[in-house]
Amino acid sequence: ESETLIEGLLQNGRLTFDQLVGRTISKVPEGTIRPAREEIRMNFNKLVYARYVERCPKAEPYFNPQEDEQSTAARRRVPKTAEEVLSLEQKVVNTATLSDPERFSEIPYGMEDASKTNDCPHNAVAGAKRKHGAFEIDEELNSTIAENEVLWRVNFEKFIFCLKKKFCADRKKPKLKVGTHPIWESFFEANLTDKDTNSVTSSTNGILEKLGQKEGTAAMTIGDIKPVLLDLQCTTSDGEEFTFDLRKMVEACRNEEIESLVKKKYGQEAFTIFRLLVTQGCAVETDQIIDTTILDKQIVHSTLYKLW
Repeated sequence: ESETLIEGLLQNGRLTFDQLVGRTISKVPEGTIRPAREEIRMNFNKLVYARYVERCPKAEPYFNPQEDEQSTAARRRVPKTAEEVLSLEQKVVNTATLSDPERFSEIPYGMEDASKTNDCPHNAVAGAKRKHGAFEIDEELNSTIAENEVLWRVNFEKFIFCLKKKFCADRKKPKLKVGTHPIWESFFEANLTDKDTNSVTSSTNGILEKLGQKEGTAAMTIGDIKPVLLDLQCTTSDGEEFTFDLRKMVEACRNEEIESLVKKKYGQEAFTIFRLLVTQGCAVETDQIIDTTILDKQIVHSTLYKLW
């Protein structure tokens, strides 16, 4: 059912939960048991909790340009700082953007559904009948709104981050020493947060927990994994959490791809010059290129002209 839910959002862009339920049930082959609405909602909430699905931004955000101009004028009286100047369109987009708790707010379960899920009766809370009744109405109202009116979409940031992690893990595997593959994989699996999509941070306890689930690595200790993580260019400030910068890995892989294309099309000399420029990361004088690469002056000039 979760796969069908994701497929529906990918194909349609954005749907309400009610529309997703109808689509999921219609996909079930005839003669098989159809999933209950509560079961679909449970799977859907799992996707929201894992941040694979999010609520869409506000459809009609309230933005008053006059109030914004007044706040801008007030800021001008404050000492100048390096403040980013936003366009009107960007300000409207920022107004429509939801906070993280709003984006990933799950569909609340109605009291009847909650009792079925947890096997607890309505009168479990003694001495709070009136409050419980009001809470029940609020839950049902919120659930109805979330199911019939709120639009949902796939959170592409999460998927891109997962693909980026998988790419970096797979790219480095052939260069790893024997016995370090499980540690490298466990490091990515134990990632603590998805807020920063440019790095992976994992605790040593989390890595050990993931290693314990793999065959042949359950006996590994912190002393075994720390030297490997440092050798894999992971950084740490306290020795308890290790961070790997995905940007450096992706940039290095991108450079390797481009360098191979340059070598294939323009030859070894062009590859040597191009790698020098990439390594320097700034403008390099022609004479310095000649001295560094020890190539003939005419070859360097003609190669640079080709590359240019």
